[in-house]
Amino acid sequence: MMVKRSFSVGMVLLMVGASSWAQAAVGVAPPAMYPADLWQGRTQAVIRVLNRLDAHIETLTVPVGGTATYGTLSVAVEACVSRPETLPADAGVLLHLRDTGDSARAPFDGWMLQNEPSVATYGSPLYDVRVVSCAGDKVAPDAGPLPAIKTPQLTDTNAPEEEGGDDQSHSPPSSEGGAVPLAPDTHSPIPLAPPSGGAQSLVPSAPQAPPSGQPLPPPEADPGLE
Repeated sequence: MMVKRSFSVGMVLLMVGASSWAQAAVGVAPPAMYPADLWQGRTQAVIRVLNRLDAHIETLTVPVGGTATYGTLSVAVEACVSRPETLPADAGVLLHLRDTGDSARAPFDGWMLQNEPSVATYGSPLYDVRVVSCAGDKVAPDAGPLPAIKTPQLTDTNAPEEEGGDDQSHSPPSSEGGAVPLAPDTHSPIPLAPPSGGAQSLVPSAPQAPPSGQPLPPPEADPGLE
């Protein structure tokens, strides 16, 4: 008995909620998003260095404008930018790499990206350098606040109600005030031939029967068979 009562109360609440939603529908604003080409500056860069000789991995946190060293490798960071919070995570670091133990190798000066490491790589046989992320405080370039999104205004939130019942209310009144009949109230057969003066019928007329006692005349020869 208790389960039946709970079920009935739940159905009533569901019907009331659905009715309230239909009568009070409101527009929903899309989520605020930063433009896809926007970057946010940071004060630190997180760099991962792999020593290919012994497979040792070192993670360096280098401040923008500073330099860190790992073995014979010098890592200088000029800028670090990352995507704002509403965009897919990515980071780009402007690096200056120099191996003091390999004077024949040219230094690397350029951008490295977190999600596209193959775009720019440091061609050293000993060290592999990858960008992990940006950290620290926000600096220029500043992404700024999220753009404001306006909630769309619905012009008509109520659906028209359909009234059932008497179909005569939708029919135009006749001259006597009643409903106009869909077909004429008559039992007379509908003529197949048009009235006199109308369009000529395409149906050939039936041959007249000869007087009683006389044989039928032979059919006329078809000119096409001669």
